[in-house]
Amino acid sequence: MKALVARAAPPAIIATAALALMALVVLAAGAADAAHPGGDPAEAHEHAAFPPPLDSYDDADVEDLGAILSQRISAQPFNLVATLIFLAAILHTFSAAKFTSLSHHWHAAHREKIRRGEARPGSTSMRGELFHFLGEVEVVFGLWALALMAAILAFFDWHTAIHYVGDQVDFTEAAFVVVIMTLASTRPILKMAGAVMEGIARLFGGSLRAMWMTTLTVGPALGALITEPAAMTLAALVLSDKVYALGPSTRFKYATLALLFLNVSVGGTLTNFAAPPVLMVAGPWGWGTDYMFIHFGWRAFAGILLVNTGYMLLFRKEFTSLQQAFALQQLKGEIARRFVTRDKIDQEFERLLGHLEIDEALRDQAEGVIEQIRARMEQETLPTLQEEGVEPSLIREAFEKRFRQVRLVKMQRYLPRLLPEDQQPEFEDPDWDEREDAVPLWVTLVHVVLMVWTIANAHHAQVFVFGFFFFLGFALITAPYQNSLRLRSALLVGFFLAGLVIHGGVQAWWIAPVLGGLGELPLMITAATLSAFNDNAAITYLSTLVPDLTDPLKHAVVTGAVTGGGLTIIANSPNPAGVSLLKHHFDGNVSPAGLFKWVAGPTVVVGTCMMVL
Repeated sequence: MKALVARAAPPAIIATAALALMALVVLAAGAADAAHPGGDPAEAHEHAAFPPPLDSYDDADVEDLGAILSQRISAQPFNLVATLIFLAAILHTFSAAKFTSLSHHWHAAHREKIRRGEARPGSTSMRGELFHFLGEVEVVFGLWALALMAAILAFFDWHTAIHYVGDQVDFTEAAFVVVIMTLASTRPILKMAGAVMEGIARLFGGSLRAMWMTTLTVGPALGALITEPAAMTLAALVLSDKVYALGPSTRFKYATLALLFLNVSVGGTLTNFAAPPVLMVAGPWGWGTDYMFIHFGWRAFAGILLVNTGYMLLFRKEFTSLQQAFALQQLKGEIARRFVTRDKIDQEFERLLGHLEIDEALRDQAEGVIEQIRARMEQETLPTLQEEGVEPSLIREAFEKRFRQVRLVKMQRYLPRLLPEDQQPEFEDPDWDEREDAVPLWVTLVHVVLMVWTIANAHHAQVFVFGFFFFLGFALITAPYQNSLRLRSALLVGFFLAGLVIHGGVQAWWIAPVLGGLGELPLMITAATLSAFNDNAAITYLSTLVPDLTDPLKHAVVTGAVTGGGLTIIANSPNPAGVSLLKHHFDGNVSPAGLFKWVAGPTVVVGTCMMVL
């Protein structure tokens, strides 16, 4: 039994645990159905009315916020439970670094056991894998969504839970982020974006400082055209390659990440059609792109330039110290593109290998050692099976087939050049994704068209997912011009957002009255604060449900929501994408406290610009 557990892969154990939990949920649902036999599903749906509409609380004439919240908890105790579960998920998010640290501890302890011979080589620590899983920020809200589902089952029934998640929660944005992240991180798009950023940076000298400033200014502004998740993906990957790869200080890493999150969040206000928090209000309040640019966009852009310049001056010494490494990196890329190209190296080594012959003595020596291994293993196998009554000739035939199979695999791994050419394994270049080969224009154009298709149909999941299926086929056909698809990061972020919207859908009972009873400045500050703990698109959507909001109050809530979009990892839907793409530069985990420390000041500056200018 212990051997079986030791051999089990961590994902298999996690999947088994998840299936067991789902089985318990199904059993609970069955018990609920058994308690109410003969119930009509349609009647159950109608009876549930879940989550309760805000006007069903009948508290429009109550002015005291505390009284409103108390009355809504009394009317529906589930409200308090759902919010406590949501709070637990937030606390888990802020504790992710601790789980990761414990994971490293258990893995280190297990490696020491392997060194002492107390654990099997190649095995892993189950506790280490569990804590690593719990430390993945992207899975937190999905895990706690299971707790929320259990609470819905406890307070209501199975039909209510399924109706809520299956019919009322909209996963379109989560699916869109998965698709647009994958498309934006493809090699043709990244090469094009990198070339544009470098071209603009060269206009200002081409230094590291110019590249950093360009990426954090132009990149976020693209969010108003190509959507915030796409802008976040492009800017994060450019920063990863051009800035983070140079090994800057931790202070500089967090300052850059803070500006990236804040700038992407407010950059979407340049238009009325790309940023989710703007989309939520543009229709109900009749705000066009001209209105957004006049009242929000240019002010946000001025704030971006101001905070970028401030941090650029603050880290001027670090820019100077990193400039040589940046210049070396750029020169290496130019040499790779123009002189030491992959094709030239391949030709030279093919020419070299053509003059090399495998030493027959080496081949004979290897075959001799392999024969010794075969004879020893045959001696261990034959007597045992003969005692069990198996025919010796059958044993030898089966043994030979098995040994030839293993021999080929091990030769391909350790001595591939001793094999015939048709049996030699295909070489997998570990630096394949770093190659500098040009991408044909037609391939790039197809990728651009697919991105435009996805963005234009961002609110129609069936349409952009169909385009994504076409992209997957196209990527296979054009594999020589592609890099490895970044599906893992995109899927994790999609899972994060799916969990977040499941939780967010049952938080309106307290967010809406909080927003509805405040003045202009308090409303802005409250919206920014709430955005740190809930997706800012949800905040602006709930503000449209508040009756009789004046224009100054509308401006305040939108300003607060977008400026608060950089305060935490969960404040804005593109933020998890940025974390997923850059967290390996932060030892696998981005500290929420470290992020807040460097984003709080710029948030105040940009918010002031948007309110005062």
